[in-house]
Amino acid sequence: MFEDLLRAAAAKAIEMAVNEGHLIKEDGIILKPATINLVNEIEEMNRQHLIDMALANNDRELFMQLTN
Repeated sequence: MFEDLLRAAAAKAIEMAVNEGHLIKEDGIILKPATINLVNEIEEMNRQHLIDMALANNDRELFMQLTN
């Protein structure tokens, strides 16, 4: 019984944090906004690296795909 109460309280706390923007729930996964920002930064760094590689290798097709 106490376990059920604890689970309900935890679920409500998570729901409140999501509603207030402290957590983001996406596809059933709960993440902090900072985690999403970090992933976005890593993706952008990878994209920039690929652009640099395309330029260094004179790969116009790849460059155009990455910059459009």
